[in-house]
Amino acid sequence: PCHAINVFVPLVDLSPKNGPTEFCAGTHVLGHEAYRKETVVTPLVRAGTPILFDYRLGHRGMGNSSDTCRPVLYCTFTATMFRDVVNFSKKRYHKLGAFVEKPISRQERALKRHRFI
Repeated sequence: PCHAINVFVPLVDLSPKNGPTEFCAGTHVLGHEAYRKETVVTPLVRAGTPILFDYRLGHRGMGNSSDTCRPVLYCTFTATMFRDVVNFSKKRYHKLGAFVEKPISRQERALKRHRFI
């Protein structure tokens, strides 16, 4: 059974030039060995049109040869206990704290306020 669904919403109209997403039908059931050019689908939809697909479905973003960016909204809805340890492993991604300065404590904020009063 499907354990996760992706929802892909392009924020601009998709065209062959701006790098649409290519989907390989059947790969969600048959696995990666099912990649065949004849089963590839590339929906060229208007901005705001949602594309829903099984998380396991083979897909890839094509190259953007236009002069503009191709923003998309990409959401994944999963079964409660599902964790993708292949695409989103701890080795591959850093915790946000490694890139963002830690916020000051409540006590430090209070001291800062008193200094300005």
